[in-house]
Amino acid sequence: MNDAINTQTAWYAVRSVPGAQRMATVLEPANDETEAEKLARERRKGESILERNLRAEGIDVYMPSFWAITQHQRTNKMIERRFPLLVGYAFVNIEQRDFERVRNIDGVLSFIRPSFDRGPIVFRDTDIGSLMFADFQAQQQWEREREQRLTLSHAHRRNALNKRLGLIFPKGRRKKVPLRMLAEAAIDELAPASRQHVLSILNELKAMDEEMDACRARSTHLYSAA
Repeated sequence: MNDAINTQTAWYAVRSVPGAQRMATVLEPANDETEAEKLARERRKGESILERNLRAEGIDVYMPSFWAITQHQRTNKMIERRFPLLVGYAFVNIEQRDFERVRNIDGVLSFIRPSFDRGPIVFRDTDIGSLMFADFQAQQQWEREREQRLTLSHAHRRNALNKRLGLIFPKGRRKKVPLRMLAEAAIDELAPASRQHVLSILNELKAMDEEMDACRARSTHLYSAA
């Protein structure tokens, strides 16, 4: 009977070490990464140091969070960051025998107890599930807004780049051909300086296409998961 109880998992809250909820460094893809591994890695975008350490030890962890745009202090560049909704806390789904193992993981300070003489508080699956669902809905909304922001930003940047291309190619050559297509076809005919300038513009346009494709892929994955 006791063995059966000990192998059942339950949700517990842990208190994190200060700084452990900061975003961890980006995971680098393996040389032989499969498509499934790529999706799993991308889903971990923005994970905290605490979450990464727990997952590395095979611990199921959930940290309610939200995304926000902040300004870098030195470069003034606007960047996306993930923040904990419950500062200083996260939830782990473990068996009773895993208490000590979790306590010894870097970033974990302690389990949450109602008092010193009682065991860690158990949270119902339904409560954690409700938090996860609200988190998921907020993530969907964030991805929609992110795509809208990206579309608007790219539109302004594309206009600026097309104007720069327009200064290179005479109007008579681009009556019926899009500037980008014309530039790709005629780049080898340009003088070295102009060729390098056009190539940098084309590379930036390509990078924007890839960024938008990646953004839409994340959104599609979220909606299909729903």
